[in-house]
Amino acid sequence: MTGSRLLLRTPSRLHFGLLGWGPGAKRQFGGLGLMIRSPDIEMTVEPAVIQRVEGPLSERVERILGTLADRLVELGIHPRPVAIRIRRAPAEHVGLGVGTQLSLAVATAVMKLNGVEEPTNEQLARLTGRGRRSGIGLHGFRLGGFLVDGGRRDESSVPPLLGRLPFPEEWSILLIQPPGRHGLHGPEEIRAFTGLPPVADTLTDRLCRLVLLAILPAIAERDIRTFGQALEEIQSHVGACFAPAQGGIYSSPFAEATVRELRRAGFHGCGQSSWGPSLYAFSERPAHEIAAAHERIADRLAVRHLAAVTTVADNRGATVEELR
Repeated sequence: MTGSRLLLRTPSRLHFGLLGWGPGAKRQFGGLGLMIRSPDIEMTVEPAVIQRVEGPLSERVERILGTLADRLVELGIHPRPVAIRIRRAPAEHVGLGVGTQLSLAVATAVMKLNGVEEPTNEQLARLTGRGRRSGIGLHGFRLGGFLVDGGRRDESSVPPLLGRLPFPEEWSILLIQPPGRHGLHGPEEIRAFTGLPPVADTLTDRLCRLVLLAILPAIAERDIRTFGQALEEIQSHVGACFAPAQGGIYSSPFAEATVRELRRAGFHGCGQSSWGPSLYAFSERPAHEIAAAHERIADRLAVRHLAAVTTVADNRGATVEELR
C-alpha cells in the first residue's frame, strides 16, 4: 500500500471516569468510556515529495509527524514524506479525546504507507505516547463501542481491554459544550494528577461494582434508566475525587447547572466527559424532542446559544479506505 491515498475517519470519545489511583493501588486508573459518531475526524493521507499538512489542527498534526519520524527511525523505519488534508475535526481539549484519536489516525496512516498494514495497539501506544492513563481512546480507536479498561500495571504497560459491548444506537446522545475554558491538558493535567489524593479501596470497590453489575448489564439489556442511574453515581463519586483540581464535581458552575437542567428535562446518565467542558446526556426520545428540550434548557440558563449536537454511539471504530 506504499503508493496509496488513504481516507481515514475516527470517532470521538466520551470518558465517564477512572476507577482508582494512588500509591497503594496495584493498578493505576482503569476506566470506562464510549466512542461516538460525531463530531469526528476525517483526513486524507498520501505520499508526497515534500511534507505538507492543511486543514484544522494542522499545527498539531505537524508536531505528531515530527514525533513519529523520530520514533519510527528508532524502529528501523525511515518514513517517507506525506501530504495530509484534514477535512474536519472537533476542537482540542474539550473532553472528546481529540488528541489521542488524531495521533492514532496519523500514526496508522504513516505506518500503512510504509508497509505496516495492521499496527498493534502496543505499537501505536509506543509511537504516539498515548494510553498512559486511560486505554479507552486507544482501544476505542480500533473497536468502537462501550469499553472498560483495567488500568496500567506499570509506567510502560498499556491498559488492557477488559470489556467491550456494542452500545444501543437507538439511544440518542445530546452533547453540549458550555462556553469558557478548555479542560486540563499537558503539564497542567500532569500536575493535577500529582496533586490528587488517592482513591480509597472502598470507593474503587463501589465503582467497579457499578460497572460490572449495573452499567454493563444495562447496556446488554438496553435498560437506559438503570444505565443512567449507575453512570450518574459514578460521575458523582469521580467528580468529587477530582474536585480539588477542577473546583467542584464539574469543571464550572455553569456545567453543573447545565447537568441539573438536563436531568430536570428527563435525560439519563447526564455528566461531564473527562476534564470537560463537554457534557453528555442520553435519551430514547426522537431528535425533534431532544432539540426542543435543548432550546428550553438554553432559555432556563439564560444563554442565547448553547452549542450542542445530537449524535449516537459509534460501534465500528476508525476506518481506513484506499482511494483510487
